[in-house]
Amino acid sequence: MTVAILFLAFVLLLLAGLPVVWAMAGGTVAALVLGDLHLPWAWLAQQTLRGADSSTLAAIPLFLLAGELMNRGGLTHRIMRVAEHIFGRIQGGLGLVNVATAFVYGGLTGSATADTGTVAKVMIPVMDARGYPRPFAAAVTAAAGTLGIIVPPSVILIMYGVLTNTSIGGLFMAGVLPGVLLAAAFMLTAYIVGRRAGYPKAEGRLDWAALLGDLRGALPALIMPVMVLGSITSGIATATEAASLSVLYALAVGALVYRQLGWRDLLPATVEAVTITGSVMIIMAVAMPFGWILTFERVPHTVASWITQLHTGPLVTILLVILVLKVVGFWLDLGPAMIILAPILVPVAKAAGFEPYQIGLIFTMTLGWGLFTPPIGTNIFVVCNVGRVDIGSVSRHLVPFWVATAAAIALLIFCPALTQWLPRAMGY
Repeated sequence: MTVAILFLAFVLLLLAGLPVVWAMAGGTVAALVLGDLHLPWAWLAQQTLRGADSSTLAAIPLFLLAGELMNRGGLTHRIMRVAEHIFGRIQGGLGLVNVATAFVYGGLTGSATADTGTVAKVMIPVMDARGYPRPFAAAVTAAAGTLGIIVPPSVILIMYGVLTNTSIGGLFMAGVLPGVLLAAAFMLTAYIVGRRAGYPKAEGRLDWAALLGDLRGALPALIMPVMVLGSITSGIATATEAASLSVLYALAVGALVYRQLGWRDLLPATVEAVTITGSVMIIMAVAMPFGWILTFERVPHTVASWITQLHTGPLVTILLVILVLKVVGFWLDLGPAMIILAPILVPVAKAAGFEPYQIGLIFTMTLGWGLFTPPIGTNIFVVCNVGRVDIGSVSRHLVPFWVATAAAIALLIFCPALTQWLPRAMGY
């Protein structure tokens, strides 16, 4: 009865147009008032406070701030120039440059929205000026923006680790190979589409001197993800401490090496990081009592038992999990979907025999798929707003990238070593 009230109120409030966070809060209040929990109002306040009371979550604003500082210090254009030297002479090569830029920049911000918005502002005008259709440029950017939640340091992987009590360092290491795999899949897709459509390529021979010069200029920034992962895996720092180091490093590189980061940039960078962090933290806070009710009412156990009794086997079980994630991803944003579904579906996947890090990356990549899937895909709205294109034309160009993502998820299912080997090699 309590669970029915919880979900009914949640869905009704969503249909009424309330933001997800307030729909979750309203569902929790309805279950508390109308259900049979018999708990005081103080319980709601305590659980909400617990949801945001985690030192690990402090890494989120720090990584976001480091990425903002790096971008305002001139990083994005430097990455793009290096990538253009390498891929620009391939047919449709600016599509590959787009993916490469998003891959590297995503390794600094950890946020799909920040990654997509920043790369879109740089790459869509450049691709349009070089003769690429704006809808294609927007589609590549929307798909490649999801790399920010897979390659470390990832805000969503931090959230997943907190929700499921999984090692953050292990998840970061587990995201390296899947991130490379998905980036390669997107690059191959962009190349095939570009070749078939006859998109332009850069003329002339590769200028090695210019490449080395631009690479030298981008190198200080490219070291930061290595520094973050190295400090965590070596035991020198926790994820939160590594995030603090990344902020100090971003300040030093932007102000002293690139000399493009000034005092006037600190406030807008901080405001942007705090804004994104606020949306994450309020969801985490409100989700705690919501998830507590689900756990108290044994919903995860019931769902796991029901699927186990179907005797479907591991493959069908994980496909059912992916189907639920994909369907929910059609209408629910990444963070809320992760918070609601992780406590329910992760035990199901574990019971089917899948490894913890493997589940985490399948979970993250599948929900990331929803970021560039209509009708709610956040990345689509970002690129349409920046590129001034309509959703319909962008969605048509996204179809090959949906197929590429599905193939990458299939490889994670059938090749556990892609997510398990590196964490184990590093002692996780």
